[in-house]
Amino acid sequence: MKKKIVGWLVKHNEDEENITFELKEGKNIIGRPTKFFSPDVLLNDEYVSRRHAVITAKLNQFNVYEYYIADNSEVNDGKESKNGTYVNGNKERITYPLRIIDGDTIQVGKTKLVLKTADITVDIKDAIRLVKRQEYITSIDIDKNDETKGKKNAS
Repeated sequence: MKKKIVGWLVKHNEDEENITFELKEGKNIIGRPTKFFSPDVLLNDEYVSRRHAVITAKLNQFNVYEYYIADNSEVNDGKESKNGTYVNGNKERITYPLRIIDGDTIQVGKTKLVLKTADITVDIKDAIRLVKRQEYITSIDIDKNDETKGKKNAS
């Protein structure tokens, strides 16, 4: 059974092409590809772990999708990613599943992704168009921000 598309993540880094990833109902793993694993949201960023973070999209009691982001502890035996997961430019890495909404910016490694939800955005072209209009969120300097000093390919 094919899972329903419930939103998109649009790469939104300064001076880079907008790349879009579909979000499906349930868990969507964000990570770096390896020979044996291909995440749902595949990022070629040396500061991204193989299983860096997970976005879960699930229906609530009102039949509306809610979206939660968690660092990779939910999909990687309780281990956090080395370089952290950040939301909306907040310098504190997330340490528990956090509810996110349409327009929020998530930073994993040095890559920033904007959430566009299917209840607000018509389709993938609309998601890209809306994100292109959006201001860039200040990037978290993971080299300075994290105790690990930006370990590459950490997990």
